[in-house]
Amino acid sequence: MEKIVRCEKCGAMVKVLIDCTCPNCGIKCCGETMKEISKEEADKYLENK
Repeated sequence: MEKIVRCEKCGAMVKVLIDCTCPNCGIKCCGETMKEISKEEADKYLENK
């Protein structure tokens, strides 16, 4: 399953190839953990750019 995360501050998006399994861990951007979004949300965001 494809996982995409997005920064709520700057809008950066990352496609996760292998996710971390550590507790309380995650990809960070702008000092905050990025939030998982659906492929549809990512496509919609990219269409508006």
